Amino acid sequence: MAALTFMVMGLFPMPSHAWWGNSHGIMTQAAVLAQPQEVPAFFRKSADAVAHMSFDPDIAKNRAASNLYDSEFPEHYFDLELLKGEEAPDKRHAFIELCNRLGVGPSDVGYAPYAITESTQRLMIAFAEHRKWPDNQMIQSKILVYAGILAHYAEDLAQPLHATIDFDGRLNDAGEKEQVGIHEAMDSIIERLEMKPDKLALEVSVAAIEGDLFAAVLAQAYESNGKVDDLYELAEGLDPVSEQGKLFAEERARRAVAFTARLYLTAWQRSAAVRLPGWLER
Repeated sequence: MAALTFMVMGLFPMPSHAWWGNSHGIMTQAAVLAQPQEVPAFFRKSADAVAHMSFDPDIAKNRAASNLYDSEFPEHYFDLELLKGEEAPDKRHAFIELCNRLGVGPSDVGYAPYAITESTQRLMIAFAEHRKWPDNQMIQSKILVYAGILAHYAEDLAQPLHATIDFDGRLNDAGEKEQVGIHEAMDSIIERLEMKPDKLALEVSVAAIEGDLFAAVLAQAYESNGKVDDLYELAEGLDPVSEQGKLFAEERARRAVAFTARLYLTAWQRSAAVRLPGWLER
């Protein structure tokens, strides 16, 4: 029966997973450790807690919670080829309208840039609360939760196979899919190489995003998509890991850490200009 189930599953495309759990933990710890001194000390000292929260978006993709699964799953990728060259608008509902005009399902494309932008702004507002009530432990706890969730989406977008329709293999001239399994090989490589958060943190420079936040997030989607061909060319070097595969994985890990760390710093700096509602008391 188990064998039959496996065979049936093989007939259908399976959903792509994110970086393996501990890979998210490693990169998220590094992104927190990389924060400059201007970021509140409680946050800079909470790398383990934020890393713990970074697993949650994948845990939420649980079929026992079918409604949650349905809404959560598309937050993790952005198959921009399906937009047929159209530029994605900066608001989620405008994006849905664009997809409807193009005749493509929004969830087929994915919502990753919107999940990242919205999560960054949610973290920004929570940081604004912290500025007003710096000793409030509940606000601090909320910030760590939001930061972990943001890290997950940001790190996923830095994985090239989360920014392409070819998320796990490509069709050859005969219409057969080749290199199936490349997604898992890439997702697991940071964990298999046992990368260290403190080392990754020292290897990245962190600067807040200037100007349009969504445009910067969308640029990361395009940058990742631009790495897809390179990744497929070295597919044989992902498991076992060749020297080229190692270099590629290290570059992607640094990119994910730097991107996440920039979003954290951006949320903190922009929180200074946030006006909280007058009725709010903490």
